[in-house]
Amino acid sequence: MKRAFKLYRPRGGIFAGKGARAMAAVAVTVAATAATIAAIAVPGIASAQGADKYPSHPIRLIVPFGAGGGTDIQARIIAQEMGKVLGQTVVVENRPGAGGNIGAAFVAQSKPDGYTLLVGSTGTHGANQFLYSKLPYDPVKDFTPITLLATFDNVVVVPESSKVHTLKELVDAAKANPGKLNYGVTTVGSSSHLAVEKFNRDAGIKAGAVPYNGAGQATTDLLAGRLDYMLDLVGTQIGNIQAGKVRPIATTALKRNAVLPNVPTIAESGYPGFSAVGWVGLFGPAGMPKAAVDTLYKAIEKVYASPDFQATMRARSFDIAAMPPAEYAKFLENERKKWGTVVRESNIKLD
Repeated sequence: MKRAFKLYRPRGGIFAGKGARAMAAVAVTVAATAATIAAIAVPGIASAQGADKYPSHPIRLIVPFGAGGGTDIQARIIAQEMGKVLGQTVVVENRPGAGGNIGAAFVAQSKPDGYTLLVGSTGTHGANQFLYSKLPYDPVKDFTPITLLATFDNVVVVPESSKVHTLKELVDAAKANPGKLNYGVTTVGSSSHLAVEKFNRDAGIKAGAVPYNGAGQATTDLLAGRLDYMLDLVGTQIGNIQAGKVRPIATTALKRNAVLPNVPTIAESGYPGFSAVGWVGLFGPAGMPKAAVDTLYKAIEKVYASPDFQATMRARSFDIAAMPPAEYAKFLENERKKWGTVVRESNIKLD
């Protein structure tokens, strides 16, 4: 910072000797006072001397999907509790479209100050770079990974009227009738779609895909027997399962789902190591300060330590899974490799 006054030290004249030292002291005092006044009066100077504590005002949390969906519900629950820990409001803002690409691009182009964050997903940061020929952002270079937030399991369901009661019976029926069975795709490019394609590929099944714009109509057709099977989120199908309208025959995580403890996993059913879960995580634009990243991660850790919060998420079949930033970055790399392989081998394109 430039001083308000420049102190000269003449070699002689009326300011020599004790008088010069006295005048110098006065000048220094005046300069320091002026600098203090300037720091208060001019925006930005105070923060240059000592940065404001983060966060000092509300945070925007961008959800790249529509209101009312699974990701939006999770985001709003987390945002409310995170705001309490941070002492600032966390405002959820929906920016849906193009499989999450619109909202993700908005955050990628935002100022990396920690006040605009993204709830990214299996799609935005795992599969979309392979599903779309061109993205308006780079899922690696344009973001700062902060933490994994939650994972959600999928379940293989068949109509209650189906003769199929196990995953083996489904696979045997598909192989005995290649191309004749059909399955519902709740949303093209979703984690459920990717999971069913991975299952079909690993099981060596050839069946017909029937795409839908959401789980509602797909479930209606499944109940009517117009579909032979479908993979969907446990949280979406749990009501139908409990009502006896559909039959669950396997889940897609490595361990059994807490709300369906009697349903075996695909890994248990003859496909060791099979895992295909959806997830959401917290991101900021590239170049976020480490202090802000650490503050946000610690806030999530504190929220997730609450038994009440854990119960709230479990009731919705969301498995919370906070993960340190460095570990989260490795997780993301593995997810891109896994879903890249599935998309390429399944030949799925969304444009």
